[in-house]
This record gives sequence, C-alpha cells and structure tokens, in this order.
Amino acid sequence: MTDPLSHLDSCIAEVWEFLERIGHETTDSPGITRAAWSRNDEIAADGVRIFARRHGLQVLNDAFGNIQLLLPGVDPATPCVTTGSHLDSVPHGGNYDGLAGIAAGLAVLAAANADPASRTKPFRVVAMRGEESPWFGTAYLGSRLLLGLSTLDEIGDLVRSDSGQSLRHHIWQLGYPRTVEAVAPLLNSDLVTSFLELHIEQGPLLEADGIPVGIATAVRGNVRFPDARCIGAYGHSAALPRRFRRDAVLAVAELALGLDGFWKDRIARGDEDFVFTVGKFSTDAVLHAMTKVAGEVKFSLNIGAAAKTSLDEARALLFDLIKGIGKDRGVTFELGREVGTPPTPMDGQLIALIEDAARPLGIATCRMPTVGHDAAMFARAGIPCAVLLIRNANGSHNSEEALDRRDFAAGVHVLARAMHRLPQPTGSR
Repeated sequence: MTDPLSHLDSCIAEVWEFLERIGHETTDSPGITRAAWSRNDEIAADGVRIFARRHGLQVLNDAFGNIQLLLPGVDPATPCVTTGSHLDSVPHGGNYDGLAGIAAGLAVLAAANADPASRTKPFRVVAMRGEESPWFGTAYLGSRLLLGLSTLDEIGDLVRSDSGQSLRHHIWQLGYPRTVEAVAPLLNSDLVTSFLELHIEQGPLLEADGIPVGIATAVRGNVRFPDARCIGAYGHSAALPRRFRRDAVLAVAELALGLDGFWKDRIARGDEDFVFTVGKFSTDAVLHAMTKVAGEVKFSLNIGAAAKTSLDEARALLFDLIKGIGKDRGVTFELGREVGTPPTPMDGQLIALIEDAARPLGIATCRMPTVGHDAAMFARAGIPCAVLLIRNANGSHNSEEALDRRDFAAGVHVLARAMHRLPQPTGSR
C-alpha cells in the first residue's frame, strides 16, 4: 500500500514558489494589494487555475469568480472534505493572509493526485473572493455567495471603496459567469462534510510562545460602526473656557478610553479574548486648525469577542458612554450603520483530530480564539469547521507580514494528515 503523503514535501516546495510568484506579481509598495474582484485578484486566481491544471486537477469556476478544485476522479456532486481560503488582501497588506490557505490545499490535492490510490479522494479546495472588509465595507462576500448565504440581488449594489463601482460590475468585468466552462455548484452541508481552513495567525501569540501551529477554538464575532461621527462646535482655542466647549476630539477620546477601561477590566478578570479598536479617527481637513476647538470627528469602532456576552456588555456600555459624554460635553454622536457577525465556535471533534494529526509529527499546537475567517460562513451554513493558524512574524494587515517556509510546511503536513483521517462518504475511496 502506497503512502498518500509521500509526494507532499515536493508539492509544498512547488506551492511555496507559487506563493512567492503571486506576491511578486501583485506587489503594490509597500506590501501587496489584491483588491476584491480586481486585476491583481484575478492574477492570483489565474495562478491557482494554472497550478491546478498542471497537476491534473479539476477546475470549476462559479458564477461569482470563486474557484473549486477537485481530484480528477471526483464528481463535483460528491460530499467532500473541503479546505481553502481567500484570494484578496487588504490595501498594502501581506502576501500570505488568505493565499497561504489556498496554497496549502493545492499541495494536499497535488500530492494526493500523484498517488494512484488517492485520485478519487473526496477532497475539495476552494479559492474565494472578497473576504476582506475594506473593499466593500463588509466581509466574506465570496464565501457568502458560494454558500448561498447571500445572493447577488441582495449585495450586488455594494460599492468598492477604491473604484466607486458596484460588486456586480466588478464580477461581470472579470467575465463571470464563464459560460464556456462548467459552472461550479453552490456549496452546502450536503456537499461539504467538513471545512478546514489553514490561515496565518494575525497576531503575536504563536511567535511569542514559540509554537508553530495554533488551532482556533472560535472565530471572534464583532460589532462594528464603520462611519461614526461626533458633532460638537468649532471655537477659538484660546478664548473658549472649558465649560463652554463642545470638543468633539476629547469626546471621542473619552469614549475610546471608556471602552479601553472595559477591556482592561476583562483582562483583570482573566479574559484575554476581548478586543477593541478605533481604526479611523480624523478631524475635517478643511475646517480644522491648531488654534480651533474641533467641531467634528469622524471615526470607526470595532469591538470583537469570542463570547456573545462580552459583545453584548461592550455594546451596552458604548451606548451608556455616548449618552453620558454627550450630556457632559454638549456633543452629539451619530454612530451610523452597524454591521457585524456573531461569535462562531469551531467543531470540537475537528479540533481534537487536528491535535492528533500534529502529535506524531512532533509539531506543538495550542488552542486559541481567532479573528474573522471564511470558516465562520461555512459554520453558519451548518458545516463542521476548524481553523489551523500558522505562526507568522510581524502580524498581518501590514506590509511587513512574514511567514517562515518551515512553519508553512508544518501546517500543510498537519492539514493533510487531518484531511486523510476524516471519515469519507460511502462509496468513496
């Protein structure tokens, strides 16, 4: 009996070269930029298709530009163990956020196809569009369309931030649906027996603890206000006593510090899961001046937690703070639209399976919550999910993102062993 993983190392070496090439071709100094449904996004998609066809894999494009890859002997209607991630990046971000998970799946399928006994394994890789939220103001667009959680009628009019054009326009501009080719089916719990997503860790914990592989316990939910404002009144900085000021800068600063105090309290109680960010904070460039009290601030709020109770408590505190600060400082808060997703626990049996796959390889793992990934949408569709997090220096969503080739290889080995150990549908080999 042959070893289905005997070709894995050579396939990992080849996909690493693929990763580096796509990074080079989509460089946008500093870092790389692959806007969702853009030319650079399509460069990465074309690279995936070329690699897959060179290794004899089936390539199916859906009507939205997502790609499904299967072994040559697998009917697309077969329930499959599925892996993959997203093609796009944040503006001037790193090369591995998303794309490393697709490359890992390519290595697993290419290695399986090199083994005659594994060519009908029910494995699927998905390369998805639009996971990152900066482009259309909300996340997971590709996976939502892929899984039928959203339709193009519902979200097609969303406008991409850099182009001013709609999502529908960008999909059609790239030529989807491609009617000359078979169109991949929408996925659901009948076609996906489980979803395992490999992704770089986007924080410092694995690097700090010297652990190459993390396993997510949950995908953090979030409460977000992308376009909030605080409105006060402009005034002379030297002539206006404090009691007459309606200072929008200090009001938003007080709001941020109030939520930061909640965060510190969570940590003091042993809860390291909660996070809070003011990602945007700006006064009006036309009206502000060093000698003026600021009358308006535009800002964003992003509250995240793996426990719904933490999100609910923070959201309630937010509105209490706004009420008190508004009354005390004579300002008005307009939070604008609220978006977000609920916390999503990962599947306990899959977590244990991944730990069992790593142990014989001598690869240390740890359990930890993670940030938003497409796996959350698969879980929402009723599919058992797990996320493997690979140690990554310098964090993510920045141009200094880094990934060690050895850590990537370790993660792919764990992923491959987990996929091969999962129960297979009746009739598959």
